Amino acid sequence: MDFDALELLFQASLPVQIILGILVIASITSWVLIFEKYFTLSRSTDVSHELEDRFWEGEKIESLYISLKEKDINDLETSELIFVSTYDSLNSNKDPSDNIESTERLIRVIVNREEERLSKNLSLLATISSSAPYIGLLGTVIGIINAFQGLSTTAQLTLSSVAPGISEALVATAVGLLAAIPALIAYNQFSKKLDNLINGSLAFAEQLIIQINKK
Repeated sequence: MDFDALELLFQASLPVQIILGILVIASITSWVLIFEKYFTLSRSTDVSHELEDRFWEGEKIESLYISLKEKDINDLETSELIFVSTYDSLNSNKDPSDNIESTERLIRVIVNREEERLSKNLSLLATISSSAPYIGLLGTVIGIINAFQGLSTTAQLTLSSVAPGISEALVATAVGLLAAIPALIAYNQFSKKLDNLINGSLAFAEQLIIQINKK
């Protein structure tokens, strides 16, 4: 008997079809999020690393500040926001010790907001990766139940009498795993990349404060 996935889907019971539909939607959603988070995190990481490299290579702080102020503040990435905000705060007309304390508080606020922005929808990826196998398992259970119900109406036990129910059960399991595995891998990779970006930005901010206070 040839395997036809579309025919199997159309012949599946309504509950299994609904479960497969949910899993397909979850899979499509996860891939949309994967591409969106990939480009968002890659851009923020690349731009932040470029600024940090220019800083460590000895480019003048004033020159970096002027180039960043020419940009729209909404277009600034994590390290750029930290740089501009730190420079403005430390060069305000306040007591130096107060400047440092207020600057450190400002940096924490910026980092928290950036982490919140860059981690947006990551929790949805985690939810899909953890729930999709169980949703697929539910379809598996329903498919097996249908297979046994088919036996009760069949006088003679044959492979063809149980194959449809077993097939739809296995398909539900496979689709659940196909939805979960990419979401899980992407979530782990993006979480690690985000942690590295945030930790690197905090280290950059510490050195920036030191360098500006030397002037």
